[in-house]
Amino acid sequence: WTMIALYGEDQLRQRMAWALSQLLPVAPAQIPRSWAAEIFCHYYDIFVKNAFGSYRDILKEVSYSMVMGWMLSSLNSRSTAHNFDRHKGKVTYPDENYAREIMQLFSIGLVELNIDGTPILDRNGREIPILDRNG
Repeated sequence: WTMIALYGEDQLRQRMAWALSQLLPVAPAQIPRSWAAEIFCHYYDIFVKNAFGSYRDILKEVSYSMVMGWMLSSLNSRSTAHNFDRHKGKVTYPDENYAREIMQLFSIGLVELNIDGTPILDRNGREIPILDRNG
């Protein structure tokens, strides 16, 4: 990886991939050690492949990647319909941590913003959160 990143003929692509990988980080502690090298290489390849593509395509591939599934607990999450059938009519809900994290950390942010990127304030001068804790 280092030789390609430093000496490859596609330096702009490599630098874009590195920058994108810093925007969508993953934590090594969440990944089984025996799989780490292959999983991280596959994850980084998402950024190399999409270096000049759309952020939407990157988010889609990152969402389907195994490393992000492990990191944000969506790996074994099941839909409400699946849980309803499996638990004989008891309504349970899927883990929604990943959806919240992808919105808050990697796309829309924590607070509402003006077109110039400054926070929108309520009448008391406080920032308006995108998601409230009550649902």
